[in-house]
Amino acid sequence: MVKEDWRDEEEPELAWGFDPRGLLSLREPAAVLDEKGEIVFANTLFSVDGVLSDDGALSASLAAVLSMPQENRPGGGLRLHGGPDDEPRVFDILVLPLEQPGWRLVVAVDRTIDVGLQNALVVSRARFKTLVEVSSDYAWETGADGTFSMVTPKGLAGVGAKDLIGGRPGQLLDQAAPQAAISPFSTPIPVENVEVWMRHVDGRRLCYEVSAVPLYDELGQWHGARGVCRDVTEMHQHQRYQAEQRNRERVFSRITDVFRREIDPNDMLQVAASTSTHGFGASGCQIFAAESHPDVVVSHPRLLLAASFGIVGEPVLVDPVLDQMVAVLPPQPQVLPIAGMSVLSSPAIYSGRLVGVILLWRGASHHPWTESDAQLLASLAGQIAAALEQRAAYRLLLDASRSDPLTGLLNRRAFYEEMRRRFRRLQRDTKTAALIYLDLDNFKLVNDTHGHAKGDEALHHVADILRNNTRSTDLVARLGGDEFAVWLDNADETVAINRAQVFLVAAKALAIYSGRADRPLRMSIGIAVHEPKTAEDINEFVSRADMAMYSVKRDGKGTFGVAPAARKKR
Repeated sequence: MVKEDWRDEEEPELAWGFDPRGLLSLREPAAVLDEKGEIVFANTLFSVDGVLSDDGALSASLAAVLSMPQENRPGGGLRLHGGPDDEPRVFDILVLPLEQPGWRLVVAVDRTIDVGLQNALVVSRARFKTLVEVSSDYAWETGADGTFSMVTPKGLAGVGAKDLIGGRPGQLLDQAAPQAAISPFSTPIPVENVEVWMRHVDGRRLCYEVSAVPLYDELGQWHGARGVCRDVTEMHQHQRYQAEQRNRERVFSRITDVFRREIDPNDMLQVAASTSTHGFGASGCQIFAAESHPDVVVSHPRLLLAASFGIVGEPVLVDPVLDQMVAVLPPQPQVLPIAGMSVLSSPAIYSGRLVGVILLWRGASHHPWTESDAQLLASLAGQIAAALEQRAAYRLLLDASRSDPLTGLLNRRAFYEEMRRRFRRLQRDTKTAALIYLDLDNFKLVNDTHGHAKGDEALHHVADILRNNTRSTDLVARLGGDEFAVWLDNADETVAINRAQVFLVAAKALAIYSGRADRPLRMSIGIAVHEPKTAEDINEFVSRADMAMYSVKRDGKGTFGVAPAARKKR
């Protein structure tokens, strides 16, 4: 303080024109200056930091400002240095003349904090604006009418900001893609990382993650939303690719594991069809096998259905497609439209040969096939081709083990296995069936007279007679030597007798193989008919047919006989 003798005066305000004691309670730095600019009185705040006053005198910077005419003083506050760490301080200086000539009252309003906050806000806004402009995110704001009121300069989905203002966000959306239940552009609640699909102006599909908050006015009424979009298309595609890769590995591993565990190639293919249907997200799957002919090279093999699962097309629609694939073998999987469905097809190649075709079906509601799907199917086709080749070899071995090597008819073991299966079915279906036993008369004389080659020729002729006069559902077998058997499905006694008579008429042609004219080569036939209402088992059924045949041979040969009916059930 300066000139504190005023404390001794009884009424200093009479001399100075005011009572300086009121400055003590003022919350801002204040001082009284005389006509020489010296401090007559100052409160504690005026000198606390040494910025406004120094050793009882005005600081040089404040004195310089006060010496200027009012109109030349700097606006926006006076920036002074001093105080702790010599940090700049900002004051608004108020100068009031006093009654005493040349005396002034100086009040300094400290605005350092306010100016600092204001400057920080300006810098922050500038920084935010710069960050938004250089950021990969897209900032936007919509108004109460749902249209864009602000968009960062980069725009959205290839559309510039100027063209977006006043437009509706829905115009950018990909209508073919599923969208969020609540649009983040008009959300009434805060949302975060909502997936939104848009269509770029060049036709590309873009995926954005959108975070937004609603905007409300002072009355609490919704009047828009504000948020940011982040382009995650590449990330989404990468994640989808990784998922497809994992799915490809899972499906591939599943099918190859089945191939290792399954013994029957038919089971392999059936599991492959079901696993492929689920693994590819398809409606169904069909696997076709090329018809195999041992020791015969076929340029255009016939394709037969080997396995099927799920919803697939009708044969009348599929056959032309298969014929085309056989005629012009496609090197890679291809997508074909068939009967309103999308079909991913692939040839199955083994050792350079077409061994089959795989068809995967998808309905119109499914996603379109992708390049990844085609690559996976191409990989699986190699595995399935190996299974098809194994199946063909298995069938050849099975046929060889079940067939009579001379005539190609079923052998004894295969005939009785199949007959037992059908006999069990009769117990459920309550249908009739007939068993015919045939034995050649005087066959030994053929071999003795003409040799075994002539005898084999005669056996071939007999096989042709039986094959050509039975249905595809019937069973025809050579039991061994000159014994044959025929199972007639769903046949009663009348049907069986008619069939035996046809055999006997056709057998007259066997006379050319006879060893002697008085002992011609003929057939003796025994017939047994099974009725479900009887109690006989399969052994009794076979025995009745056998006994009927030997009864014919005993009584003169060259004709047929019918076994008596089996006993009824009690």
